[in-house]
Amino acid sequence: MKNRLLVLSIDALFYDDMEYMKTLPNFKAYLERASYTRGMKTIYPSLTYPAHVSIATGQYPSEHGIYQNEKLDLSKKKFDWYWYHDEIQVDTILDVAKKNGYTTSSVLWPVMGGCPNVDYLIAEIWAETAESDPRPVFEKSSSKILMDTIFDKYKHHLNWMRQPNLDEFGVCCAEEIIETYKPEVMTIHLAHLDHTRHANGLQNEAVKSALRDNDAWFGRLVTALKKAGVYEQTNIVILGDHGHMEVDQVVCPNVIFAEKGLIDCDENGKVRDYDAYCLSAAFSTQVILKNPDDQEMRGKVLSLLEEMKEDKSLGIEQIITKEDALSQHHVKGNFEFILEGDGTSFHNDCVGEVIRTHDNTDYKLSLTTHGHLPHKGPQPAFIAAGPVIHPGMELKAGSVLDEAPTFAEILGIEFESLEGKALKEIIIRGGE
Repeated sequence: MKNRLLVLSIDALFYDDMEYMKTLPNFKAYLERASYTRGMKTIYPSLTYPAHVSIATGQYPSEHGIYQNEKLDLSKKKFDWYWYHDEIQVDTILDVAKKNGYTTSSVLWPVMGGCPNVDYLIAEIWAETAESDPRPVFEKSSSKILMDTIFDKYKHHLNWMRQPNLDEFGVCCAEEIIETYKPEVMTIHLAHLDHTRHANGLQNEAVKSALRDNDAWFGRLVTALKKAGVYEQTNIVILGDHGHMEVDQVVCPNVIFAEKGLIDCDENGKVRDYDAYCLSAAFSTQVILKNPDDQEMRGKVLSLLEEMKEDKSLGIEQIITKEDALSQHHVKGNFEFILEGDGTSFHNDCVGEVIRTHDNTDYKLSLTTHGHLPHKGPQPAFIAAGPVIHPGMELKAGSVLDEAPTFAEILGIEFESLEGKALKEIIIRGGE
């Protein structure tokens, strides 16, 4: 008999949240039979999309290719995100499971749009504006069978990318997928907790309320597994993807670039041309050169960044070259440098004040955010329970890279060429 696996990612779930989770009915029953780690170090930058691809692949961004949430496209007012599976350069656990004969499902898991190895797929994606019809983008990215059978039942829950609407939509879809199709491997991503932390801070009553919402959603998923008759055979992993830290200020390095003639923009901040541009990753920002082969321009930009770092009011902790980003932090992309903030989150704006207070108009500018070096701040949770999981074990902290190999170990399948190592201590084998 195949081992079953359900992975529930609760975006921005911390190891520190487990004490409160123990007071909530559905999480409490789960935790009483679970094993867990004392936090899982994430990747750099500590953003949702790169982290989820590392969780699903066991690889660093330098290998899997997703190093940002968003793509630079100055023709658009809002940048597209990395929504589509074909942009991942290595296999995910769902690809490997499908190749090993498992039925697969994914609901709102980042960067899985259009994945050919997911049988029942609801992509995480949203329309260009809040007023746009979401169906066309879901049709392009999600399974036809689900678009034909369940999407329209639950479409009314959607309110663009806003929460908790998107998660409610996802849970409704996941419940029906479980009860109707009984997929053997399923990944689900819920982001309401992350949005709540961005807007309200690290630990407060709003965060507790969001955890209670997640407890109720988890209870509904468990009920669906029981209705499908597969609960006793299902191993359940609950995990987080990154931490959060408080934002002291917001800085707009592109305003400085525009003042120095590196960006040409109109009075409204629309970029007409650029030599260098900073694409924010919240507590870090990636410095992109239009012509990366221009060594003279590279030197000019580096000199300016060093001047900016010396200005203590800007809160720039360090300048990371692309070479050091690869060798020290295992990330590469279309950037030449990364600025890491010290209490400073970065904005993409090219006009206006350089230094601003935080606001909640964007996750990068909110009360708390992430995108920082992975050793900073609270660490993500990793919890597992099920028929092949030892109960009650507490392991030392690990890495999110260890999660995909652990999923493979739970399923009893080979997943080669991984950076991470399976948490074999928690897994029962051979009638132990």
